[in-house]
Amino acid sequence: MIQEFLIADDIKNALALKRNNPRSIFYAGGTEINRLDSTIEAKTAISLVKLKLNTITEDGSTIHIGSMVTFQQLLDSPLVPQWLKDAAIFCGSFPKRNMATIGGNLALGRDDSYLAPVLLASRCRLCTASLTENGNYCEDNVPIREYHAYHNQFKGTLLIAFIISKAPRFIGTLRFSNTVESHAAVTVGFGASVDGEGVIDHVRMYAAVKGSGIQRLSSIENAIENGELTTETDVQLAIVGVVEAKDDFFGSSAYKRYIASESLAKLYAKFLEGGTK
Repeated sequence: MIQEFLIADDIKNALALKRNNPRSIFYAGGTEINRLDSTIEAKTAISLVKLKLNTITEDGSTIHIGSMVTFQQLLDSPLVPQWLKDAAIFCGSFPKRNMATIGGNLALGRDDSYLAPVLLASRCRLCTASLTENGNYCEDNVPIREYHAYHNQFKGTLLIAFIISKAPRFIGTLRFSNTVESHAAVTVGFGASVDGEGVIDHVRMYAAVKGSGIQRLSSIENAIENGELTTETDVQLAIVGVVEAKDDFFGSSAYKRYIASESLAKLYAKFLEGGTK
């Protein structure tokens, strides 16, 4: 239960407050902290409202999205690519879309995340901030796959921005839940590009499976790039054998594996039809 609410003056101050309060959490939109039956056990909330991390800008080759940008801002901005808007609209509640932030949704690492699978599939990069052991401020630019794979090592860092490349790339996402307000049984993200010689490369396949985490299907990615899996059916059958799932209230393990494999295979087929469109 949150017993103390602090407001950081700037990014370095936010990191210092986090370090000095071991049982603390950064407060962005507050949708998880304020949720009934939340898993958050922190006693101190550190508000990021003053940090001005809620802008969306672009330069010649990239789009920069601040970590405090809300889902609704993503939907309203002409700079945000359609694949990210497709993921943001999975959140069916308008009030929640005006609270939930892109940074918070990724940082929580929930296995029913709206945005994580497609962000991971996009191969975007993250700008993070941290304090060294001596208290010096530093920023890093890291691949999102690294943030996901070593999530525990980033616990003391603060997400500043998402850096999305404008380079041609197919990116798609699908989500399966009983209602728009229900937790999803499965959410998937698929991304791939084609090199100058027409060869498929940089394939990324992620499945957020309720009860089993956000999974990268590396073996399937490699098989597609190596030409071992070429059809929608090939991909679907291969995925069924590698996706981890368990029986629970949201569906049987067989059901989850089926919809994960079917949806990722369909996105792969759509990629084959249109390339990087």
